[in-house]
Amino acid sequence: MQAGAKNVFCLIELTELAGRLGGPIPASRPTAPPRLRLVAMQDTIHNGARKFLLISSEEAFARRISDLVCAAMPGAEVTLESTADAGLAMVATNSFDALLFDVPEANTAALFQITSLTVQAPRLPLLVIGPHEDGTYLAEAVFSGAQEYLGREQISSATLSHAILCSIARQQEHLELVAEKNNYYDIFDHLVEGIFRTTVSGRYLLANMALARIYGYDSPVVLMASIKNIADTLYVDHGRREEFMRLMQENDTLSGFESRIFRKDGSIIWISENCRAVRDAQGKVLYYEGTVEDISERKRAEEQIRRATGELSRSREELRTKNSLMEESLRTAREIQLTMLPQQYPTFPPSVTPDHSAFQFVHRYEPAESVSGDFFSVTAISDTEAAVFICDVTGHGVRAALVTAMIRALAEELKPVARDPGSFLRKLNFDLCSILKNTGSPMLTTAFYAVADAQTGKLRFANAGHPKPLLVRRAQGAVEPLANTSGRSQPALGLFDDPPYQTSETSLAPGDFLMLFTDGLYEVQGQNEELYSQERLMLDVKNFFNHPPGILFDELLSVIRNFAVNGQFDDDVCLVGMDFLGWQAATP
Repeated sequence: MQAGAKNVFCLIELTELAGRLGGPIPASRPTAPPRLRLVAMQDTIHNGARKFLLISSEEAFARRISDLVCAAMPGAEVTLESTADAGLAMVATNSFDALLFDVPEANTAALFQITSLTVQAPRLPLLVIGPHEDGTYLAEAVFSGAQEYLGREQISSATLSHAILCSIARQQEHLELVAEKNNYYDIFDHLVEGIFRTTVSGRYLLANMALARIYGYDSPVVLMASIKNIADTLYVDHGRREEFMRLMQENDTLSGFESRIFRKDGSIIWISENCRAVRDAQGKVLYYEGTVEDISERKRAEEQIRRATGELSRSREELRTKNSLMEESLRTAREIQLTMLPQQYPTFPPSVTPDHSAFQFVHRYEPAESVSGDFFSVTAISDTEAAVFICDVTGHGVRAALVTAMIRALAEELKPVARDPGSFLRKLNFDLCSILKNTGSPMLTTAFYAVADAQTGKLRFANAGHPKPLLVRRAQGAVEPLANTSGRSQPALGLFDDPPYQTSETSLAPGDFLMLFTDGLYEVQGQNEELYSQERLMLDVKNFFNHPPGILFDELLSVIRNFAVNGQFDDDVCLVGMDFLGWQAATP
């Protein structure tokens, strides 16, 4: 069971304990032992003047008590009032440290007066001085709200001082516990998750405010009063409660139990329940308790995905037809594939010549066979934004080339999400998986997609398992791999049905050069089975980065061929470069 669920069950148990005791939740922080608290209170009282209110109808006895207080606590001030009403009036306009209430007779009327004083002055410690009788009346006085009870016959300077100190200390501890209780209930009622406890028969024993809100009720009290039978009132599907109980009987715990339920207004939502069964010593189920989460939004999203899948299925036949036409044209596959690559590059802004474009592009494309599994495109998605896409299908030759053709066709249909690289790759992956899963032999494709804004210099990109492009910052003399913001790799296309792809962002400065490539560029074996690596690639690019992009690519290809044991590349190779001159330079 998850830690969060365990914490919630602890909250439920503490809630029941507080309700059963009729008092506050025990304080979670450590408190001083009673004797230490009393000593500290005594030091505080003796070190400063204290004010006490004494309510007594017997003037002589009242003066005696006043004298004893002043003798025990030098500097203390005692205010005398003859009735409880007069005392309450005095409390309303003055501040006192404790209230001393003289009860001449042990009767019910006196108990009512104790309760009244406690209710109307709840923060004021109350010491009752009354007849010295059996413990029954003493207990009733304390139950009515007194912190301490002192018999008249017991009164002395020492006993009175001690009783006052005890009443103040107990009241202080009581107020702290009440604050803890209120704080706890505030947390319990403001949790996002609904919390419940129900009987086996389907009645609520406990609920929090979040559960009431989820089910559309004004408060937990209204919810528990309204729902008498969970099976009939809540669950939309017949037998769902019985299924819940069957699983609970078998497992004692349940996680992620999803159901449709009726809210108070009759509307239907989806919920997910986590629950445990609580049993007695004999193994009999006493009740169920757990949490509820509203998952309606997630369910709606899943339904939208299902509809989108249905739309894709309707277009699958058309895509199969396109694939058949491609197979019939294999004899001209190389020419067709080359025409699929950019024949000329867009300019930014469109009105300038290529020499004055803010972005200038260059590429080198070398298939290992007659056709290649590498593909790239450069498109203008606005007057200032260029989109650069590169991909590498596993393997090479005709089979890989057919997949690149499908990717090109799918990519052309993604113009609505072209500005968001993460969404672009996610939709492309979804469409590609839907096609390839019917072939019985999945084809993985690495891909990188970037959108660069010539006016702002912002570069947004997403990577699907592709080799990290190199960003050459000529002004700084640096070559750095273009990594995702999270620092984590993301899966290749065609590997999972619907993984998320993160859009990352960086800034381009005039003079920066972005170099995209496929893994055929560096997966080359040299003498003694030594492999050309990405680290070596970065060093060689740094040696040539001051050259014009076309010459840089040619020099780099030459160096790697010379490294190769057979003097050539074993895999398809594709390089795409984007040189950023800056928006200010893009003027006719």
